[in-house]
Amino acid sequence: MSSPFSSLNQHIRAIAERNFGVKIEMPVDAELQELVNSINIMSEKLESYDKAQKTFFQNASHEFRTPLMSIQSYAEGIKYEVVDKNTAADIIIDETKRMTHLVEDLLYLSRLDTIEENYRFSDLDFRDFINTCLERMYGIASKSGITLEVQNINDAVLIYADEDKLFRAFTNIIGNCIRYANNTVSIIPKIIDFSKIEIVIRDDGPGIDSNELPNIFERFYKGKKGNVGLGLAISKNIIEKHNGKITARNSESGAVFTIVLPAKQYQKL
Repeated sequence: MSSPFSSLNQHIRAIAERNFGVKIEMPVDAELQELVNSINIMSEKLESYDKAQKTFFQNASHEFRTPLMSIQSYAEGIKYEVVDKNTAADIIIDETKRMTHLVEDLLYLSRLDTIEENYRFSDLDFRDFINTCLERMYGIASKSGITLEVQNINDAVLIYADEDKLFRAFTNIIGNCIRYANNTVSIIPKIIDFSKIEIVIRDDGPGIDSNELPNIFERFYKGKKGNVGLGLAISKNIIEKHNGKITARNSESGAVFTIVLPAKQYQKL
């Protein structure tokens, strides 16, 4: 009995020291086999999580390095009077805003990943919710010369949601469509089987490259315009916490995002 337990203890100590790669392969009685299998599964998941964390921090470091180098170079240019001060100041301000936005997204995403982040769910009238989202996005769309087309939902639909977080998820998606649209972004909600609400958000832009589609919800993924992919990652995280699902595809006229959320109550008006 002592020999297999001694070996298992060695493997567990190795895992504690972040040595995840060694799989336990030793003959054991049936009573211990389930324990061995559980330890191997735990080791694999910890290794995957460890690699994901390292990649996350590497990407974060890279994204901060670029604006910092730009700020430093233009600040030095101002000091030594080798660049136009107004041009340099504008670039420094833009890069500072970019860093601020990145920091805010990183902090928000890190909170969403922790068990300490509380979701304050309550009954929410979906019609009021989507109208609030659109009111916020109309100004952004008009500045970009984009028209928001909305198909009104006449039926009363109640969802159980954290309004603030779900608001951020939707505005991220709509904002992404505005960024890539040529002229129009459409929002089309509809009821499915009286128990779900589907919201299709589409633009008339160039669409998403086929090799990009599997990755657009990944953190730090960059699309055609080089925007850091934290917004879509945040949206996916929030929607899944609401027992919902988000997918992306291309149509003949642009990108299409489909969000499906459970409807708590539905009433035909």
